[in-house]
Amino acid sequence: MKPIKKEQDERASRIFYRINEYHLLLDNIYENLVDEDFLLVKKDTIFLIMELKFILKSMEENDF
Repeated sequence: MKPIKKEQDERASRIFYRINEYHLLLDNIYENLVDEDFLLVKKDTIFLIMELKFILKSMEENDF
């Protein structure tokens, strides 16, 4: 496999992994909202916000 292709595949894999984790987290947020477990919603929401800020920072530094 060419080095550039391998780097692109690894990058795509990292992005997929992170986005998949965010989907799971959003599912948890939804379920906990329905169940009115607001403490867990707050914890997961704060974590998700921090992660999304990380994406913004990574884009600014062209490191994603």
